[in-house]
Amino acid sequence: MIDPANYVFQFGGNDPIAKVQVKKPFTVYTEDAFSGKLVSIDGMPRQLAPFPKVNPLTGPIEIEGASNGDIVAIHILEMIPGRDWGVSTISPNFGLLSSNPLSPNLQSEQKEYVWIWNFNNERSSLVTQSSNGISMTAKYTPFFGTIGVAPSYGEIRLGVVPGDFGGNLDLADVGPGVTLYLRSNIEGAYLYLGDGHYAQGDGEITGTAIEGSFNSSVIVDVLKSEELISWPRFESDSHIGVVGCTRPLDDAVKISVTELVNWVARITDLNQADSHQLVSQNCTLRIGNMVNPQFSVMCLIPKTALGDHISIYSNVHQTLSIKK
Repeated sequence: MIDPANYVFQFGGNDPIAKVQVKKPFTVYTEDAFSGKLVSIDGMPRQLAPFPKVNPLTGPIEIEGASNGDIVAIHILEMIPGRDWGVSTISPNFGLLSSNPLSPNLQSEQKEYVWIWNFNNERSSLVTQSSNGISMTAKYTPFFGTIGVAPSYGEIRLGVVPGDFGGNLDLADVGPGVTLYLRSNIEGAYLYLGDGHYAQGDGEITGTAIEGSFNSSVIVDVLKSEELISWPRFESDSHIGVVGCTRPLDDAVKISVTELVNWVARITDLNQADSHQLVSQNCTLRIGNMVNPQFSVMCLIPKTALGDHISIYSNVHQTLSIKK
């Protein structure tokens, strides 16, 4: 179990806390976005986890054999909640409907609120109480809100920022059973994980999901491909996708769609125009977050639309899936 004595709040600039081998599962503990300090509705999120000490990350974890330019395949085998409750908040000057430095307005700011969400007996959903005693529920959908590698050129990026290195993607698809492909920017890649979510809607519009800790099982591989990928790529049993991160939102969409069109063309032998048409008629756009310094979007296409005999990175997703 990789359980850090100290968490970090940035990608890059840290010495590795562990080294893992490819194709060998390892377990890792990750704390919630508030470092486990926000435990009641009377808690003060901004005092307990003042910016930028939010989204604590476990890492970096050195990946044996990874070199600059390689593709690192990160497969999430299992995520087990570390607690029987999670926490979510609304904070002033943060969230889609709040004024902030990048999107100001003249309206009065909302107050700070906290909700504690408890698992039901089956751990299939979570329940909380409204201010007037009405039960509210959310489906349990575990995933890492933040997952990535060290950025390029020795850069250091805050843990709340998404980018081409991964980061705070907040995409609910990035949970058990999926593989994320990231470009290794340094020797060892240096993997970071954290910001576990028990549930979250698209966009993370209040600024937080139902935040929770996890004990997770992960397996990695290193692909020595001639193809240099620019943005995070995604594969599940049913879909492939590409993530784009920037502001405004439409530019993030353009990144994800462009990268997916080019990837589909490569694996299907279609020309760019045909691939563009195929993606256009079959894709889904998932919004990760619309609250952070960069927005995140993933464009997905079902594998069934790609034909019967495609091979994606020599079927590494299927190979890693059976290592559980």
